[in-house]
Amino acid sequence: MSESSNATEPDFDSGPWATIASGMKVHTKRGRLVISEGHLGLLRENGDLIDSAPVAAVQLKKGFTYSMSSIPTLVVNGNKYKVMVSYEHSLEHGLGDEQAKEIQHEDNEKLIAVIRGLGGKA
Repeated sequence: MSESSNATEPDFDSGPWATIASGMKVHTKRGRLVISEGHLGLLRENGDLIDSAPVAAVQLKKGFTYSMSSIPTLVVNGNKYKVMVSYEHSLEHGLGDEQAKEIQHEDNEKLIAVIRGLGGKA
């Protein structure tokens, strides 16, 4: 099997569990944050694009800290998005609040590492 027939694994994929908001507007509660081939995409649950940019042009700020976890802000094309990954998914699968925050913290750290590794500001 040739390499060209293999699908490229994304560097980061929140799965369908990212809450994406800007200001007071929630764009989606079950969206996706995907980083693949040096490009970041914010998607609604139906796959519609909210915003995208090359990772090198993206800035991530740690944001408001609540207990052990923070809700990062991504600046994409000058637009600020609050992104919470995995928290709701963890709660819906029976984990407690502290466990859900731990998983969210780990996912945030992975996201920061990927953005830094691809030339973005974090």
